[in-house]
Amino acid sequence: MNLALDLDGTLIGCEPRQSAVLQVVLARRGQPVDLGRAWELKRNGASTEQALVQLGLSPVVARQVAEEWRNSIEAPVWLGLDSVLGGVSEVLKDMRATGARLALITSRTRREWVPQQLERLGLSPWLDEVTVVSPENAVTRKAESLRRGSAVAFFGDTESDHRSALEADVPFFGVSCGQRSGAFLAKSGVKAVHHDLAAAWEAFRTESRRHSRG
Repeated sequence: MNLALDLDGTLIGCEPRQSAVLQVVLARRGQPVDLGRAWELKRNGASTEQALVQLGLSPVVARQVAEEWRNSIEAPVWLGLDSVLGGVSEVLKDMRATGARLALITSRTRREWVPQQLERLGLSPWLDEVTVVSPENAVTRKAESLRRGSAVAFFGDTESDHRSALEADVPFFGVSCGQRSGAFLAKSGVKAVHHDLAAAWEAFRTESRRHSRG
């Protein structure tokens, strides 16, 4: 059994790093905003640029800030702020105990830093395969990885993860502990949204038992 998992927002938290980088970039320009409100807007579908415009920045400044933010967000100094979400290590251990093969499929620009981060966070021992795709065409690239790995499920936290699963015809188990809120994921067509990976894993196991009895 091959299971596929997203990284940011599914296995590790993504708000501390995103907000810290945004705070620094805005401070350089003397443009403070409510970081909590910015994160809330992003959780409900806004891009960084769109969130900043909604918070009162001019479109030009918002675009510049968002670009600087994107260029900084994967620097090693900021990656150091990431931490594993609660209960994730236990879930990965439980997945492996069933004999599952675990494949990480994530979208990053600086792919060279992913192995070091996984090692630092203690996630490497649980993963059988790590695939890093470019943010450009990420939906299609993730779908290709899902098909190539014969995944029977994909656990992720965004509407783009969901689209990848649909494109690959792989069941999707969404979590609302990451980049997108449960309400936004539901509005985006995700049929069942779970609070975290533990709940999504339990839903997968329940569904698998039901199918085996059927």
